[in-house]
Amino acid sequence: SSRILADISPNSQRPDFRAMPSEEVAVRPPPAKLARTEAGAGRAVAQVGRVISVVGPPYRWIQIDCRCFFVENLYVKSADAYFTLPGLDASEAEFWAANEGGKQHDDAERLEIFRDVQTEARRRAAIPELYRSNTAACAERYRPLHAELFPARVGADGLREGGAGPEVAPGLAAEDVFNATFLEVWRCARNGRALPDQLRHVHDACFESPLFTRAFSERMKEELRHFKGQDLPHQRPNSMNRNGCILNEIGFGPLMDRIIGVYLLPVCRVLYPDLLEHGMDSHHSFVVDYGVGKDTSLGVHDDNSEITVNIALSEDYSGGTLALYHRARVAHPQRLEKRPYHHRVGMGTMLLHPGELLHEVLPLTAGERQGLIIWIRSDGYRRRHGCALCQRSDGLVYANAATGAAAAGAAEPVRTEAAEQ
Repeated sequence: SSRILADISPNSQRPDFRAMPSEEVAVRPPPAKLARTEAGAGRAVAQVGRVISVVGPPYRWIQIDCRCFFVENLYVKSADAYFTLPGLDASEAEFWAANEGGKQHDDAERLEIFRDVQTEARRRAAIPELYRSNTAACAERYRPLHAELFPARVGADGLREGGAGPEVAPGLAAEDVFNATFLEVWRCARNGRALPDQLRHVHDACFESPLFTRAFSERMKEELRHFKGQDLPHQRPNSMNRNGCILNEIGFGPLMDRIIGVYLLPVCRVLYPDLLEHGMDSHHSFVVDYGVGKDTSLGVHDDNSEITVNIALSEDYSGGTLALYHRARVAHPQRLEKRPYHHRVGMGTMLLHPGELLHEVLPLTAGERQGLIIWIRSDGYRRRHGCALCQRSDGLVYANAATGAAAAGAAEPVRTEAAEQ
């Protein structure tokens, strides 16, 4: 079977990207003693023998879309800056020759930054294999508190119509998940009516609305706490946030497919018709945590998305305000002059904004802040406008495939022995 990356070693100039990412994960039967457990075992047993595809259908989960991801826009938190690595075997002199300009650093700082960039590049190179391995391990071994949050991966046509709208998952009604205000916004978007005033325009192409009920937000938080207590393998959410998890990787992917595809997309298409003209092909959904002993802030950045959905899962904290700026895709956003719009909302409220909007999280001073983030991506948009990170189209992986089927079926399923790791 093909592999996402060929050999990655300190002596390789850069990864070999000739193989098309087309990986699937096979879930093996759990040990008999786990299969007999009662709480949450139904989901695990139901998954035995099936293949989980991380590239769809209906949506791709794996977050790497362009070759630039491995060597460009490498973020170093201590410097609050982005760097390019000419090659995994580049010398310190070669590295700094490619990263001239910006803030001046002494020799010790320069060496530390260089080593941090090398570490980040190697972390990114390992992501595809870790994603596949962790997805299989979580599917086999995790016993959820709320099994309804982990439905099988089926299309929207398998959902029953309820009074408020299609069920989000079997046995999970729309009114149990979504705030009544959002459901009215969704019905207007689906039926071609003007969106109600409850969907507030708050800043440059940014819109706010209640999304989740408080009860559903608490259920998600409880499930995430339970997962964190299981000591199961999972990756950090992205290159800038160190605390949290990737929802698709730990088993929430099918639920997020439905929340996004059935409910969020109709609203996003009305608000951002140019960004979704060619539809949606993938999403990177993750949770970020801020608190004492964790990340307390997040530097200025744009997102690797066409549209970002930012959902508050907490409200009892001080500081940690989201500062919104303007739309720009630039290499060094920290150097721009910016006027902030300070945004803060209650639990379950979402903010929709274009991925190119510059924003940051200001320092948290007390409490814990948690957010659920969704990056919505469109291959068609990227074919015309380039990668969100490098603005080029020649390095796009999936968007440059001849067909979606070529990306999803170019190789046999990978049989990952994750449970033994």
